[in-house]
Amino acid sequence: MNIDAQALINKLTSNYAQEIALKDQQLAMAQVQIDQLNAKLAEKGAPKNGKNA
Repeated sequence: MNIDAQALINKLTSNYAQEIALKDQQLAMAQVQIDQLNAKLAEKGAPKNGKNA
């Protein structure tokens, strides 16, 4: 494999890894928001089964 092809593969792999890291961070932030909303619902005594009280 020539150097140009290997450099392209390395760059694409790096870009892909960066995108995965970004998505992981976004998922973690979304999970924090979900946890906060669940905590607020628990404080209000919302039923856990999804049905209205």
